[in-house]
Amino acid sequence: MKIDIYRSATDCTKYLSVPAGTDVTEFAFPKDLDKDLRTLSPFKTQHEIIPGRPYVALDAKDVARQIKERGFAVHGAKVTITVSSGGKQR
Repeated sequence: MKIDIYRSATDCTKYLSVPAGTDVTEFAFPKDLDKDLRTLSPFKTQHEIIPGRPYVALDAKDVARQIKERGFAVHGAKVTITVSSGGKQR
């Protein structure tokens, strides 16, 4: 499945994905859609996802299910990196 991913212009941890080629300006989103997802910036286009394959900050199975059920998917992305020292002290 190929999707277009958009990022919220007001909260960079919120994303909205639609089938590739969907014109989001013409899409009838529900009125209760998160207000942060009403202003979007393109993030990735024609991004191929395969449900069951691991992706960084994206659950492809969940995104595919949401798109099948309602024509779009709402998801978040937050990557946390922890750096620690494992070396011996002298």
